[in-house]
Amino acid sequence: MKRALVLLALAAPLPAAASPGLTGQHALYNFTLTKLRTHDITGATGQMSFDVVDGCTGWATTQHMVLILRNVDGSLNKTVSDYMTWESKDGKTMTFATRESDNDGPEQMDEAGSAVRNADGSGTVSYTAPTEVQYTLPAGTLFPMLHTEALLAAGDNGQNFIAPLLFDGTDTTGAQATFVSVLKHYPAEKTEWPALNGIPSTDVDIAFFARKSDDETPNFRTSMRYFEDGVAANLVLDFSDFVMTGQLARLTIPPSLCPK
Repeated sequence: MKRALVLLALAAPLPAAASPGLTGQHALYNFTLTKLRTHDITGATGQMSFDVVDGCTGWATTQHMVLILRNVDGSLNKTVSDYMTWESKDGKTMTFATRESDNDGPEQMDEAGSAVRNADGSGTVSYTAPTEVQYTLPAGTLFPMLHTEALLAAGDNGQNFIAPLLFDGTDTTGAQATFVSVLKHYPAEKTEWPALNGIPSTDVDIAFFARKSDDETPNFRTSMRYFEDGVAANLVLDFSDFVMTGQLARLTIPPSLCPK
């Protein structure tokens, strides 16, 4: 389920004019089951909170997700996942940690470490958990907030797709391949959320793949409507065996405390 934690994330740097103006936020999503492809599960529900703090020189993100599955025998399985990162705004450094527990068992540190990135996207990631190991990041790798900026810029520029590499810290194999389909771009308009009024947005579909695999089936797939300040709505999480849809239930955009 850890891949579902990353919902909000090119070989060349983005031009300054394409900056989408990401912002701090507190967003809460309620998830419902919309499709089943297995007989092992008969129901599912969940909730996710997503917080972004603008630290002026970097972005601090915290994501907390609770997922409850009802098995065919009527038993319930509860998974609680947490994902935390610090990503510098210059795209050079990132620290990360993920934790997950099942059925209210002891929480464990699944992955943790730090990564450094050069101007061309190459770099190194150093894991401290579950074991100490290093990987090389290939050129063109983006951290999550840079990945978000890239897909929003693609929508602004009328591109139909991009395929950047992503490192987010949720997998001990290093960078992952992504394929982002830009489905529709919306001009600034009125929405049900006053904080999002007047902000352009883009519908995207993101597929995640193992970088060194010949398998064309994605490990995970998600779609959403991304506003240019980094807020996501209309989330769809495809876990292969089942699909869940998340609706934005609460949104707060705090004022920026950083100097202009």
